[in-house]
Amino acid sequence: MNTKTKWVKAEEALRASQAELRRLAVEHLTIQEAERRRIATDLHDGLGQSLSLLKLGIQEAVRKMGDSVPRTAVESVRQLIPKVAAALDELRRVSMDLRPSTLDDLGLLPTLSWFAREFEIANPNTRIERHIGVVENDVPESLKLAIFRILQEAVNNAVKHAGADCIKVSLHNEQDVLAFAVEDNGKGFDPGALAGRGGGRKGLGMRSMRERAELSGGTCAVTSALGRGTKVCASWPAFKATDGVRHQVGCDASGPQSAAPAGGEGLRAC
Repeated sequence: MNTKTKWVKAEEALRASQAELRRLAVEHLTIQEAERRRIATDLHDGLGQSLSLLKLGIQEAVRKMGDSVPRTAVESVRQLIPKVAAALDELRRVSMDLRPSTLDDLGLLPTLSWFAREFEIANPNTRIERHIGVVENDVPESLKLAIFRILQEAVNNAVKHAGADCIKVSLHNEQDVLAFAVEDNGKGFDPGALAGRGGGRKGLGMRSMRERAELSGGTCAVTSALGRGTKVCASWPAFKATDGVRHQVGCDASGPQSAAPAGGEGLRAC
């Protein structure tokens, strides 16, 4: 066997190994998401229903308490109602984080709006500005979950690591590319220094976002610089269901940037 034949066989074996790794990664993500969905459903249908019934039961018990029951006892029972309600809200939040039911029932764009509202309630000092230049049918079903998971990870990094008070979320079709970007005005970081330290939690998050994009047929770039914020940009070949409003999203690797909004669904100014 000559050297050329050996190289050809080695390249074929490498491609086969890469294909198998990709298949296993997709299978792993599919199993992971299926398990998240199962847990979210169990929480909602099981524990969620039990807490709802408990809340109703306490309210009914308070209503039926007569004058013979000491006022202090009535108030003690009444004070349980907001605590159960808070537990129910937290359960719903955890369930939606695991697998937002709006993604399956309503679609990606309503889920982005829901996520921004819930995030701003939980983080009143940080605003999310949305620039949406597509309609629901512009986004293939196979990409909706990947986009949402990238959003979750990017926003989590912006709050926990960057100290950002403004996050811009963009989703547009441009030049046959569906581009999704999350840009923050936080403290940024030195990618080289992060790689030298082994990455840590932020590095794992970046790998997760890249894997989500690549395994769904796209690419993902993360650019940052100290004092200049961070930008996460994922892109896929576009499927255009409409010739609606188009915006320039700047989905290159040139680092954090922002363009003046030209309209779009759900626009929020930081």
